[in-house]
Amino acid sequence: MKAPTHRLFGLAALLAIAAIFAAGCGGDDDTTTTEAENETAAAAEGGSGSSGSALAIEMGDFFFAPSDVTTQAGSTTIEAPNKGSVEHELVLFKTDIDPADLPTEANGEVDEEKLDEVAEEAGEIADVEAGQTGAEEFDLKPGKYVMFCNLPGHYAQGMYGTVTVE
Repeated sequence: MKAPTHRLFGLAALLAIAAIFAAGCGGDDDTTTTEAENETAAAAEGGSGSSGSALAIEMGDFFFAPSDVTTQAGSTTIEAPNKGSVEHELVLFKTDIDPADLPTEANGEVDEEKLDEVAEEAGEIADVEAGQTGAEEFDLKPGKYVMFCNLPGHYAQGMYGTVTVE
């Protein structure tokens, strides 16, 4: 009975690794994740596509890959492996504002209090050390979202992107 379980785990691990490589490869960061891909990732992680979606968004020095993502509304688990050499975070706000035009403080960090006045915070995956993976479940409603890293200097270096929820 253990052999089939190990084979399924191995297959799930291979699917998860393939999904991460597919998300990180390519000539541009404008990759779209479809519902079918989300369900495959959820199944590979041991869940089922019907209970929610899963997104893998890699954090690096100083980028998200993919930087522009599309997913379905509802319960969505975002898994964010930090492939960089320094700590990162993924902050998510529901807004139509271009991620490059968020209100900033004098030090260049996003002014989250000002952003709260014109946008709805969806949550964050905070303080993920280099080589670690952070994950959080979000209840995403249809619309546009911005994601950014608000650790000192990261946003100013272009560590932001979008999530479109259909």
